[in-house]
Amino acid sequence: MRYQDIHDHMILNYEFLKIAIFEETKILFEDRPYILAKWKQEAYRMTEEEVKNQIPDYTMSPSFRALFSLFTQTLYFEKLITKEMLKKAVGSYQDTMKVILAGHFINEFPMDEIKRSANEEKISEALSREYIYSSMDMDYHLMRDIVTKKKDFKKGETGFLATEIIDNRGKVRGLAEIRPLEPYVTELASDQQEMWFELIQSTINSLDEMTADLFDLITYLWMVSPKTSDGYIEFHSNDALQLRNLKKRTAQGRELDFREEDRFNIMKRVAALSSIWVSLGNQQVKVFNAQDIQDNELYEFKDFQRMFEVGKIRVAYDKKTGEPKGIYAVQVKPSSVLTPYLDGPNRTLGLLDLKVFQYSHYTQREHKRLTRYLNIQWKIRTIRRTLQQPFKVSTLLKIMDISNRYNGVQKRDKFENVLDELQKDSVISSWNYTEKIDEEQVGKKGWFQSYWTKLSVLILPTDTVVNENQKKLLIGSNRLVNEEIIERMNQISHDSSITEDLIFSQNLSLNELAPTLEVESTEVPSIVPAGKSSKEGHAEPEQQALHFGTEQEMELSPETMKAMMDSQNMSIRQTAEEIGFSHSTLSRYLRRENKRQNNKNDEKMLNWLKDKQRQHSNL
Repeated sequence: MRYQDIHDHMILNYEFLKIAIFEETKILFEDRPYILAKWKQEAYRMTEEEVKNQIPDYTMSPSFRALFSLFTQTLYFEKLITKEMLKKAVGSYQDTMKVILAGHFINEFPMDEIKRSANEEKISEALSREYIYSSMDMDYHLMRDIVTKKKDFKKGETGFLATEIIDNRGKVRGLAEIRPLEPYVTELASDQQEMWFELIQSTINSLDEMTADLFDLITYLWMVSPKTSDGYIEFHSNDALQLRNLKKRTAQGRELDFREEDRFNIMKRVAALSSIWVSLGNQQVKVFNAQDIQDNELYEFKDFQRMFEVGKIRVAYDKKTGEPKGIYAVQVKPSSVLTPYLDGPNRTLGLLDLKVFQYSHYTQREHKRLTRYLNIQWKIRTIRRTLQQPFKVSTLLKIMDISNRYNGVQKRDKFENVLDELQKDSVISSWNYTEKIDEEQVGKKGWFQSYWTKLSVLILPTDTVVNENQKKLLIGSNRLVNEEIIERMNQISHDSSITEDLIFSQNLSLNELAPTLEVESTEVPSIVPAGKSSKEGHAEPEQQALHFGTEQEMELSPETMKAMMDSQNMSIRQTAEEIGFSHSTLSRYLRRENKRQNNKNDEKMLNWLKDKQRQHSNL
């Protein structure tokens, strides 16, 4: 029988279920032909053990076994499965599937997967539209700017290199410290620990405009990418290298890969970001003269927090020697000091032109700094409708931070050349001085400070920037990762094998049912933890009516909880919210994983059961 000839509502036996799972999920991994080739072999063959036991045997590839378990033990536990049900699950949980399988892919296909980024789609989208989104909040801007100024860090009272975070008006907005040896990455092998600490040793030398680029890129990807249950995304060195338009190595006319040196330069800056701790001021910010300040008594700051937190890292190893070559990817997330500017009702987002990533951090530093500043100003001015308000030359010079080794004439040339190049690259629409320059004053004593820096320039944004900034930008991950599914799959992964009673506890001869039974399924699957079900193995998928005894007879147990949830068609998360505790607490209770009894939680669940019973009785 051809796969296309299998009816969407036919109950699938084990043999057809393997094939259907492969056929319905392969669209998610079309860019990985090496995985699909392996899976197709697994799906269309039946070993002697599989024929005998109707369950996966020990020879099945770990990734396909995990995919099979996802459908049979989590999404549709103890249910008869059809093609239609598989299609709905793939449509609803494709990002979750990718997250769950990512670790299996890395272990199973290490040489192919090490160079792949989970963010390829997001990076391609950004390249096609030529901008990303970034916070336009001034405190966010100041924190990003501090990672470019290694010369401002001096040894402080605590022994760390430290600096004040000061805005353009001289207000102290916070403090920043570099703590490169602060231990926190604990889940790494010894060789990986050594590589990571080698990176963070160079923290102070890694603070530059490229580090600010990574600050923006990581926070952007965190806003739009699926996250783990702990809030991490995976940042891959490819993400930055692609945005920077760096050339890959070539050999005999064939494109190979990015240089290891380029990857190292990216990752040592990520390590630097994770080594910077900041303490932002409270609502009342003090003004001070930096030269007169003597101690920290004038500060009223919150506790120091790391800017970015790092989880696991992905290391490439040499094929021949097995020696680690370099860090290709890292789990990372902005800490709570940054997340208010990225998530929630009070965030303000605007456009950041991708040219900022492509300008050189060595030779075009001023281009990068001015681009970031102008993007913030245009968001503010679009909202206030003051786009025609000119900029002071002195303000822009301070932002650009042109080196003091230039004289006045050279600084003016540099200033004008940068604006000309920004216009040529369509970062800005146009620019001009608001008054004709008196060239006779140029070159006279004091002309630079007393005349030219007091002039103003009108700089206008492109139409795209104006149109996008007029919108209330509400970006986010298109599809959220389902934490309950991942939690259940993590639990399953601890089991040494998949047993028959865990997969098909209906005790039905599915080989006989497959050609004859059909069911209708219109609902998207919800997570169902492993546990015994009271459902009989008939072709009807609808939940049978449940009849509970009187309130006095109601007893709390995982079985009664599950039965009531099923009768109400409620998920674990919905039920937990009604009861008043976390969904993970309820999930553990249903799986009988609680080591100690919690009387308060038991009382809450029993009261919830009784309330539902009374509602049922009043119908």
